[in-house]
Formats: sequence, structure tokens, C-alpha cells
Amino acid sequence: MNDLNCLFCKIVAGEEPSEKIWENEEFVCIRNKYPVAPVHVLMIPKSHIRKQAVATSGSGEFWGKIMSAVFEVVHQLGLDKTMPTGRQAGYKLVNNGAGYNHFEHEHVHVMGGSKTEPGGMT
Repeated sequence: MNDLNCLFCKIVAGEEPSEKIWENEEFVCIRNKYPVAPVHVLMIPKSHIRKQAVATSGSGEFWGKIMSAVFEVVHQLGLDKTMPTGRQAGYKLVNNGAGYNHFEHEHVHVMGGSKTEPGGMT
């Protein structure tokens, strides 16, 4: 089910431009249009899943699937690799809870490459 007024549903349907970097049957990962880190992507379910629905239901299966997708992208982007200095590249996952931001469509931010974070990529 999709919401005709949802930006993420429009991206999934190809009605809004985005830079897709990965997808499978259930999820799509795009570059964030307004990044706050050198690497900043969004993992989005292809179905319109409201944050409130995930927060109030038995959502273990959903979170297992989205995190598996996230870790595939982390590996694809090399954020799980060891740098020449011996440190890991590193990444940060952010999920804003229901009511926290203006996107009700559930999604996860994957950020990395920050020179200011411990172990950040250079």
C-alpha cells in the first residue's frame, strides 16, 4: 500500500528523482538529497509503513529485514572496511521515532565518512 502524498512513496514509484544505490524486493536505498555526512543514504521500505505502526506492533520481523538491507549497503559502501591506519571506516545509523520528523514513512539513515567522528574515513 502506498500513500499518494508521501515523498518516499513517490520516490519508490519513480515519480520523484533520486539516486538509487541499492534495492531488493522490499527496500530501496537512495542518497540523501541533503546530506549531513560525506556518506549519507536512506534505507526506505517500498511499502508505505508508518512509523507509528512499527512502533506499536510486533515489528521484530520488519526490523530484521531492514537491518539486513542496511548491512548490505554498509558493506557495498565500504563502511565496514579497515582503513590503512588499521581503524574501521565506521558508520552511524539513525532512526527518528514516530512524531520526531516530518516523514511518517519509516526509514533508516546510514551515515559515514565523517572526519570528526572517531574512526571516521579520511
